[in-house]
Amino acid sequence: MSFDYYYGDESNQFAFYRIPRQLITGEDFKKLSTDAKLLYGLLLDRMGLSAKNGWYDEAGRVYIYYTLDEIQEDLNCGHEKAVRLLAELDTGKKGFGLIERVKQGQGRPTKIYVKRFTTRTKPPQPAAPQEVPRLPIFGSQDFGKSEVKSSEKQKSRLPVFRSADFRKSDASYIKSNQTDLSQLDPSIHPSVSRPSEQSGLIDRWNCVREVKENIEYAHLCTEFNQKDVDEMVELITDILCTTQPTVRIGSENIPAEQVKDRLQRLDCGHMEYVFDCLRRSTTQVRNIRAYLLTALYNAPVTINSYYQAAAQHDFPRPLLE
Repeated sequence: MSFDYYYGDESNQFAFYRIPRQLITGEDFKKLSTDAKLLYGLLLDRMGLSAKNGWYDEAGRVYIYYTLDEIQEDLNCGHEKAVRLLAELDTGKKGFGLIERVKQGQGRPTKIYVKRFTTRTKPPQPAAPQEVPRLPIFGSQDFGKSEVKSSEKQKSRLPVFRSADFRKSDASYIKSNQTDLSQLDPSIHPSVSRPSEQSGLIDRWNCVREVKENIEYAHLCTEFNQKDVDEMVELITDILCTTQPTVRIGSENIPAEQVKDRLQRLDCGHMEYVFDCLRRSTTQVRNIRAYLLTALYNAPVTINSYYQAAAQHDFPRPLLE
């Protein structure tokens, strides 16, 4: 194989700042401003530089240097706002205690200790487990119509459609009691159904197990409805076990090996991304199986752009104060 070089600014396309999810979803940080959360992500990024430079105190704690001028330049903000954001993160009375600043005096920069955003205290247990709601139904109760509008209700099932694109046998896809031997498409056959072709197929049971391990199935079931996750697992497994040379993605027939390679790269983050897109989608969909397969296939190559756009929307460039 011949691989190309990186040109121009392409070398920066894999550089990202990370903001811990706990700062966004945790109840303890609901009142922390979004700019302060972004600044904390920048401070965390500086930790790697500290390790390279050997910036440790006598107790072995890591500290960083991040001057006000650098913060103002990176966040495109004024001096007063930079001071306010640091105070919001600091250990003072009104701060959240996520950093601790130690002044050195004599014109030397202030040391900043970045603290953990989690504690070892056991969180309170909920009184009773609550069922995770299903994803929205794209359609109405009148299944006789060829086009249906999407539902905005969040406590509903995965998108369900019926149209001329589906045969009667395909409708069993959304049933929770679907068995491993169900044939949803003539191009997909479990390995146990044709013993003569077993050498070229992935054992379906092992395939299901591997898919669940890759996407962290147990964790996904705590975040989303288990039936929705199971349906995704079945769809991925069907494609990984296909014997056809090509798989139709959108309006294009793509080599099956290329599709399988892409689906085998799916992890928990990709699945969360797909579920999030499904919840936000208001698109009229007629062939739900093809729609889900396209979303899964494109997830590894669109997830970074999606979250980068979301970050730019949530954290717009502030005006100079």
